[in-house]
Amino acid sequence: MTEDSGGAQLAPEWRRWLVENLVRGAEESDLAAVLEGAGVDAALARAAVRAEAEDPCLLGTRKAVALHRKLEGLLDLYGDLHRQAEGHARVDRHESLSREDFFDRYYFRNRPVVLRGAVVEEPGRFSTMPPGVHDVPGPLRGLLRPPTDYVVVDGNPVLMLEAAGHESPDLPARENMLLCQVRGRWLLRLAPAFELRRMAGEPAEAEAVPRLEVELGPGEMVLLPVGWWYGYRVLEASASLGFTSFAASAPNVTWEEAPAPPEPTPPTVSRRCPAPEPAPSSR
Repeated sequence: MTEDSGGAQLAPEWRRWLVENLVRGAEESDLAAVLEGAGVDAALARAAVRAEAEDPCLLGTRKAVALHRKLEGLLDLYGDLHRQAEGHARVDRHESLSREDFFDRYYFRNRPVVLRGAVVEEPGRFSTMPPGVHDVPGPLRGLLRPPTDYVVVDGNPVLMLEAAGHESPDLPARENMLLCQVRGRWLLRLAPAFELRRMAGEPAEAEAVPRLEVELGPGEMVLLPVGWWYGYRVLEASASLGFTSFAASAPNVTWEEAPAPPEPTPPTVSRRCPAPEPAPSSR
């Protein structure tokens, strides 16, 4: 945009107003009419709107916003499909599940499930360690009995020791985890992955998202699906084991909030922006 273009002659407040409304999809004629009603010359109003609409920054922003709205629409669709499914308002509980049922009905469908199954002999042996997140020490590895129908034996579980009353904020599961309660009790809060927009938004929005609550006691395990949000309150001093190496036909999925890479094909070089000349020879 040149200094004598229409947009540059408007006050910054009006330019911001124009850009915000153009990004939202407002009609250019409507915006020009508002400017005219505020006392801006008709020709200048039209030129100002056109100048902002053709700004490369605005064009790039419009493209990014369109992609964002498309992704939001997909999340809303997943939410509608989830709410139509039977049992969507609860977390299923089973005494046991076959490997096929665990993976086909829950793991690959991104659904949580609670199961029973002790994974540790002599759980009191973990009570001597300080609270926090630990790798399982070598001398205690022999006490583990991983649920081999679901996880691999040589996976490296994480040991979580929590004091009573500890409260964890809501966080997204970065990968699928089988959380096994060794001793003590948790009150677990779960929100589906499609609630990303609200869970990652303003605190009031996140607070309004419905949660599924699960009380987890000794000898119980829960599948935390990747992308689901979870928080918890420790009801009794607890020890928990988290397994992320699954006996599945495909590797565990990892969710990262990494910035999107640039488009693979850059735009052609403008004639008004020639390619740089080669550096002069050092000879």
